[in-house]
Amino acid sequence: MTEITPTQPLAGIRVIEFSTMVTASLATMMFAQQGADVIKVEPPGIGDPMRWLGSQKAGISGLFHNCNRAKRSITLDLKTAEGVAHARQLCLSADVVIHNYRPGVMDRLGLGSEALRQEKPELIYCAITGFGHEGPLSGRPAYDHVMQAMAGFMTLQGHPKGFAYVKTLICDKVTAYTAAQAITAALFARERIGVGQHIDLSMLESCIAFLWPDGGMHLTLQGEDVTHGAPFADYYQLPLRSTDGAIAYAAMTDDHWSAIFDIVGRPDLKTEEKYQGRANRSIHMAELASIIANETPNLTSAEMVAGLSARDVPAAPCLALEDLPANQQAMAVGIFEQTDHPQLGRVQHVMSPARFGGIRPAPCGPSPALGEHREAVLAELAAPLRS
Repeated sequence: MTEITPTQPLAGIRVIEFSTMVTASLATMMFAQQGADVIKVEPPGIGDPMRWLGSQKAGISGLFHNCNRAKRSITLDLKTAEGVAHARQLCLSADVVIHNYRPGVMDRLGLGSEALRQEKPELIYCAITGFGHEGPLSGRPAYDHVMQAMAGFMTLQGHPKGFAYVKTLICDKVTAYTAAQAITAALFARERIGVGQHIDLSMLESCIAFLWPDGGMHLTLQGEDVTHGAPFADYYQLPLRSTDGAIAYAAMTDDHWSAIFDIVGRPDLKTEEKYQGRANRSIHMAELASIIANETPNLTSAEMVAGLSARDVPAAPCLALEDLPANQQAMAVGIFEQTDHPQLGRVQHVMSPARFGGIRPAPCGPSPALGEHREAVLAELAAPLRS
């Protein structure tokens, strides 16, 4: 068994992934970063369609690379008996099986949770679906755009009168992180009780649970005696414009707001009763944030951030992703790395954000070419391999 170390806590764990796109792929990439042997099963031909989305070369896109580093790829045709037989062998060699196929697909192939865990009770099996296994939408496909609408993201972003997307695959990624946590908990439970378990996880439930702590705080307390303040959506108005861009700020206390009023040149707002005290501001937050956003101080972003920071107000410039690799703070924490990929050449990606014992895990391996490890993986199973 591969040696377990503080920065490779999942060494010796084998994960078999049947998936397309992000939900399962990102979850298992995190396992690979932490030492697990992740084998990605892809259909022959084009493989995971994510390979071809956005910037790409040599059959590997930037998105695919970011979600599939340090994995091994094997192609299997699950429409053939031989492909299914190899897939079954793989699953029974594993600690974890994860897929994001629609309900019923894996069962029809004989690769469902009950069938596999009956033969290998210690197996952990995670099934990710869009809408769950019950209800009128259970069999429908689910992609990030659709889930943003269903789970309330679009209404929240367009609050109070419109609808707007979060312009990133947030629902896919939230589901991936939820899956990673659930599987890790199941692995921990297996260490204590000796058996695996089945995990059902839907994008819809993951995303509602993600939004609820703040997005649903006004719906949490029930009854007629609840005093409602402003929802957090009201705190997210437009940023404060500068002469060379914009800054974001998070004012929570009276002193914070006093500093904001000064820097935008509106000290008169300090005497407005409806903006004095946390309770009053909460009621009128949308109005207040809109007033501040419409002010345009004759200051650079750096000057505004410095002025607010001097008064202990959390503030930061609005950066583009392109700015981050050269950002002083990002460089200081060492989040970015550049490595040489055997097919892609020089690539830039982010390191694991988790540090174990104060040490960040070492850079993990490259993303795989389609079917790159097929022969090696099947040889490990002592399975006959057709040319």
